[in-house]
Order: sequence, then C-alpha cells, then structure tokens
Amino acid sequence: MARNFIETIITGIVGGLILTLLGVPAGWLCGAACSVAISAIVGRPMVMPNRLRDLIFIVLGTSMGSALSPQTLEDAKLWPMSIVILLVSVAATMLAGAYYLRRVHAWDNATARLSSTPGALTAVLILATNTVANFPAVALSQTLRQFVLISLVPVAMMLSSTDIPATAAPLATPFAMMIMLVAGYAGGMLATLIRMPGGKLIGAMLASSVVHVTGFAEGRLDPWLLTAAYILMGSLVGSRFKGTKLSELRKVILPALGCICVTVVISVCFALLCTWSLGLPFAEVWLAYAPGGVEAMTVMAYALNLDPSFVSAHHVIRLLALILLSPLWTANIVKPSEKAVI
Repeated sequence: MARNFIETIITGIVGGLILTLLGVPAGWLCGAACSVAISAIVGRPMVMPNRLRDLIFIVLGTSMGSALSPQTLEDAKLWPMSIVILLVSVAATMLAGAYYLRRVHAWDNATARLSSTPGALTAVLILATNTVANFPAVALSQTLRQFVLISLVPVAMMLSSTDIPATAAPLATPFAMMIMLVAGYAGGMLATLIRMPGGKLIGAMLASSVVHVTGFAEGRLDPWLLTAAYILMGSLVGSRFKGTKLSELRKVILPALGCICVTVVISVCFALLCTWSLGLPFAEVWLAYAPGGVEAMTVMAYALNLDPSFVSAHHVIRLLALILLSPLWTANIVKPSEKAVI
C-alpha cells in the first residue's frame, strides 16, 4: 500500500511539473490528475488514502477562506438571481444530456439520465445502485466528466486569453497559519457532522473566512503547502480511474465525451446570459455553472485565483437541488425491489 501511494505521488509530481513548466494555469493540479489517470488506466496501482483526502480538502478549504474580500460581499447581493439562472441551466443540462445519450448512442433511459446528471459524483453513484442503470457506465461517465473539466478548463482559459488575476494576499505568519488550519479543521468536521455537501472543503473555507473577517488571522497559507495540496488533489481525481479497463473505456468514452460537450455548451450559454444580465465575471460564473463536482470546481476556482466562495455557493445549492429532486428524476428507473410497497 505504501509503495503504491509513493508511486502515485511521484507520478502526480512529474505530471504537475510538466504542465507547470509549460505555463498551463493550475498546472500542478491538472498535470497530477492527467498523469495519475493515465497510469491508472494502463494498470498501475494508483491509490489515495481516505484520511489524506480529508486533510487535502481541509487545507484547500482553509486557504480559500483567506480569499474573502469586500468585493465578494458586495457581489453577494447578485447571487440570488445568478442561482435562479443556474437552476434553469441544470434542468436544461440534464434533459439535453439524457436526450443526447438516448437518441445518438441508444443508451437506456436509466443510464442516460444518471450519466447526464451534472456535478454530484457520490450522490449519483449512490442513486445508481438502486436503479436499473448500467452502473459501470454511469460511474465511468461521471468520473470522466470531472477529469475532463479539471484538465481542460485552465487550457481553455489560456487559449481564450481570459485574464487570470494574480494573487495579492500577503503570506501569513506561522502563528496565523496555525490558527487558520485549526479553525479550518474544526469547521470541516462540523460541516461533515451536519452532512453539508462537500463538508470538509466548504466547512473549512467558511471557518477560515470567519477567522479572517474577525481579524484573528491575516494572509494566506504557504505556497509550498498549497502546491502539495494541488498535487494530492489532482492525484486523487486521477486515482478514481483505478480498475478501469481499456475495453470499458472504449465503449463509454465517445458517448460520455459527447454528453460532456453538450452539457458544457449549455452551461456556457447560461453563464453568458448571467454575465450579460448581472455583470459578473464570466470565468467565475462559468466555473460556478460548469457540470463538475463541488470540491473539484471550487478548488479549480481558487487555483485560478477566482472567487471560490461564489463558485462553491452555487455548486452546493445545485447539489442540494439535485438531491431534493432526485426522486422525480429517478421515479421510473428504480429497481422493482427498491420501490415502496403500498
């Protein structure tokens, strides 16, 4: 186990270093995800312990809390309208993605519906176990969606010349870093206890924000610590391809990529609508609307020096909406044995 973990980390470091040297935004995160995913697909034992995963989320969430600014609070008054547009976008994305998989690739209704549900990997996989859907196809489609978004969003921004602001916050003192991390850990544990979506990441971010707003700590975490967290986060995403057979990947990859393209185009259109109507930055809005997971997209926002609080708030609300509406979305695809007996 230890040997496999060391191999995973080394693979992630090499991939992250290559993309960083090439000047790709969020290179450590994207490079680690790509290199570890490729290694996992070709059969290498890529692993990431669950406890370490939790620590990654807490460190990243704590760091994100330091990004809170007066401008964030000023923009928050526009969030309700942005969230309304987001919910319409989610409905359109799910319907269009499922329609595409059914009509173009002849996927069954259950598999198409769950494969097109955006940005709720864990929740969707739990739902899939109680339906007649093809579970491996759903799992691979959802994992591939997250991987593609993490890998291609920075490249797309670089090619489109989207301005990525530079980090301006000063480095925190060692004592301030300790306060931030302790608060982040407490916040992450509390949020997990009350079952908040993305609990450890979002809880740590909220706790760190409170610490900064109240003046108990100032500044940001050490860049070396963040680089390590990005490498580990990317390695975590890539390791989810462990056990994926090339034969399974070949069957699913084209339909899944087509569905991702459909959902991305729709989310971009709604992001443009939100940007035009509310005047919010397009890069932040699109990451908030992108059909990825709450943790992955929030981390991506922070890695690109965008507003993680805006992105996380939208993804958490979307996830809550998906969970609440899931009985309607899966009403006629539940296994007969799982249906309630009246």
